[in-house]
Amino acid sequence: MTKVVLEKFVDWLLTDNSAESAVDKEALVKWLEPNFQNYVDGDQFRINPNGRRIIDLMDELKAPEMRPADMISLSPSKKILLVTHYAPSYTHAGGLRIRDLYAEIRRENPDIQIDLYSAKHPSIDGDLGGLKEIFTNQYFDEPGQLSFDSFQMQSGEREPYDVIDFQFHEAGRLAKSFAPLGKRSLFTPMESIARSYFDLTAAKLSKDNFVSLSDVFGLIQATLDELKIMRSVNCTVCVSDADAGFLRRLAPWRRVDHISTGLSPYEFTEQLQPDFEPRAVEAKKQRLVFAAYFGSDTNVVGLKWYLSQVHPKVLATCPDYNLMVVGRGDLSAIKAEGHKGVTFVGEVPYLSPVLEQAKAGLVLALHGSGFRGKINQYAVCGVPSISTTLGATGLCYTPGEDIIIADAAIDFANACVRALTDDDGTRQLALAARATALANYRWQSSSDKITALYGL
Repeated sequence: MTKVVLEKFVDWLLTDNSAESAVDKEALVKWLEPNFQNYVDGDQFRINPNGRRIIDLMDELKAPEMRPADMISLSPSKKILLVTHYAPSYTHAGGLRIRDLYAEIRRENPDIQIDLYSAKHPSIDGDLGGLKEIFTNQYFDEPGQLSFDSFQMQSGEREPYDVIDFQFHEAGRLAKSFAPLGKRSLFTPMESIARSYFDLTAAKLSKDNFVSLSDVFGLIQATLDELKIMRSVNCTVCVSDADAGFLRRLAPWRRVDHISTGLSPYEFTEQLQPDFEPRAVEAKKQRLVFAAYFGSDTNVVGLKWYLSQVHPKVLATCPDYNLMVVGRGDLSAIKAEGHKGVTFVGEVPYLSPVLEQAKAGLVLALHGSGFRGKINQYAVCGVPSISTTLGATGLCYTPGEDIIIADAAIDFANACVRALTDDDGTRQLALAARATALANYRWQSSSDKITALYGL
């Protein structure tokens, strides 16, 4: 039984993947099998939990013969509950996205009741002032303490909400318990952990003919967890169409949609005005910028790759160039390496003054999922992006017209040198990138989809 399930798992992992012709499937199954079999311990028969999980996963992946679940048709929403693991905050990307999204909902629907139930993370949240302008009622618990019972004790709510919106996986796992209090439910994973594990594991097999047991276990657990949450809600709302596309392939019988992260009017008030004029390229110093959250492994790995493989090549051609590294997170170990021509700025209250100083912005995604909002933030400030293919996946930019895409270190370095030395080319890219951002990544651009998904 275990072998048959493992064979199906390996087939799924290698579907539409170049690794299929290179990997010995039979050998891979034989290598995995001992880690998933049940076993005898003395006079006790033990069920292997890994075997149970992989059977559950393959059962979840069996698409039933049904169309994607439709949202329940109801009268316009008058009452929404947001349940989120991170508070709507100015200080980190996920919290800012939620704050901007709900500010847009409030702006368009001033009389609707919008309640907030969130975990509090004081070291991450920063200033939570101004939430009362968006949310009718606010309820908080410690991280890990969110629960249906605690919410009901605090709020006293017994009448159903038209929509309950679960943001982040930690909140999504509560969807089943909140079901009695909601007519419809949404789940936003912020990034698909399943897609991240799948892509990483499949890429290791494809490129290196190597995969570790921890990769396999992580893929099984993350995918099973995400599928179970999706099963407990009416619709999963991703932040990128790349994540949405992956989850549709994974569970074609579930409704999956996406709402792109809009440019924040809080961060980019001036830059979002059509008549805003970015700083002239020729007036800028020889500077590139990498703005990111360095609590994310994706960004740390990307920075290490750039500093070891790309940065020396750029310095060799442009010895006066400087890289600005901007964002929250502990980079002390990288700082200690003493890289020449690198300035670590850390966290800043507003990104735009820093971004506008650079000739180009870097997006260094080598793995992971989610939405690369920094490309839009660079663009609206009149700064073109140099990105890996993965970093720009799912966005509306066209390589060579309003963005530069490069994956090999030498190609990435050459693109950086061109951005630093070809002012005319950089200016054209910057103007085109800004036009793309304004046309596609304002929150107003998603207003019809927000109205439909939230029943407004």
